Amino acid sequence: MVEIEGLKTAPLYMLPAYKNKKIELSGDAFILSPFDPLNVFRHRLRDFFDFDYQIECFVPQAKRKYGYFSLPVLVGDIFVARMDSKADRKQRTLTVHNLHFEPLKLSKPMIVKLIDALKTFARFNQCQDIIIKKSIIRRRSKL
Repeated sequence: MVEIEGLKTAPLYMLPAYKNKKIELSGDAFILSPFDPLNVFRHRLRDFFDFDYQIECFVPQAKRKYGYFSLPVLVGDIFVARMDSKADRKQRTLTVHNLHFEPLKLSKPMIVKLIDALKTFARFNQCQDIIIKKSIIRRRSKL
């Protein structure tokens, strides 16, 4: 069993072989499906990544914050943004309706990896062009 100080969650477990294993992250960027196993347990996203995510296609339009089908964007072990997009395969264009960045500072390498992930996502959706209609950068609130 794994205990994490300060978290009041259900018990967590790991295989004994991983107990002393050093995990190296690539730092790559990924645009995740809302149904990715990482996103399924919202409480774990909040507890481990300080990221509150909800797919909004089931939320009334007037109450949506990030878009109908916003996708989490992960760079390394940090959720950096949420992207609501639509692929028009006939026109071969990926339209990003909303790209909401989390209130954090992105390094140049993170931005490069994010751009690469966006290009990969477009190719996966059989799109050649990318149009970004709206991008929002949230600032950290000052206390």
